Amino acid sequence: MFDTICTYAGSERFYSILDFQKLSESDIEKLRHSLICPECREQAFYRKKSVDGKKACFGSRYCTCRETTPSPERQKERGNAAEVQQILTETDTIEISFVTGSTSSTGNEGSPTDTRSDIAQAKNKKAHTIASEKKRIPKVSLEKILHSLLRGTGLATSDTIIPIGDYKYKAKNLFVKFPDAEPMEKNAHRFYWGTLYNSNSDIEWLNPAECKDVGIPLGNLRDIILEKFNIPNADSLEGAAIIFDGHCRWNKDKTKKIITINDSERLFISLDD
Repeated sequence: MFDTICTYAGSERFYSILDFQKLSESDIEKLRHSLICPECREQAFYRKKSVDGKKACFGSRYCTCRETTPSPERQKERGNAAEVQQILTETDTIEISFVTGSTSSTGNEGSPTDTRSDIAQAKNKKAHTIASEKKRIPKVSLEKILHSLLRGTGLATSDTIIPIGDYKYKAKNLFVKFPDAEPMEKNAHRFYWGTLYNSNSDIEWLNPAECKDVGIPLGNLRDIILEKFNIPNADSLEGAAIIFDGHCRWNKDKTKKIITINDSERLFISLDD
């Protein structure tokens, strides 16, 4: 994306990437939360020139209007979102799989036999399988859920039931976008999601692109997360999408919301390509 519209302070101004990168660091920091795609007006971000030579650019994990030649990663996102959307039309309950790459669960049917007793057993097993199929709850990976949320397939506002442990949650309550995060007293599950503007140089703290009043500390999970998602440096996190099981609280002065990551298993990061 080579140009964007900035809506800071209620007015709109067009910026090319050449003009925007000439601004002072303080102006860029002030304006970066107010960038949108000129065509679809979805949230956009600015990525500065990286240490490994990548040029400065605008981008968006929500925009699809400019995908005339989508990258393999964007094609994957689109396919995953379509799959989740189809699942939502077929069931009112889904389970989250925390194994990367997991799709819906499947059953196995026995191979046919020639003896009468085996045939009878096979028929009984088939009847049991059919009954089980009716009760089976599709399992969807956290990666596919994130792609579905990014693509606006309706999951974020859905009444779809998602069981976690002994509790059942509606999708619209379980998945919380960063700007909508609110401090919680109870220990109910919430999966926070959105995109990242950047991190500090040591990748100990993540800053969402959608809002200024939220911070995400990695804490003692830092090294595990960096290795799991092959994150080489802070620059690689600019424009990344993320979803995780977390807990939101106020900082000491109640000026910023802190969302802590509960564990490294219930988390997925999709780096921008």
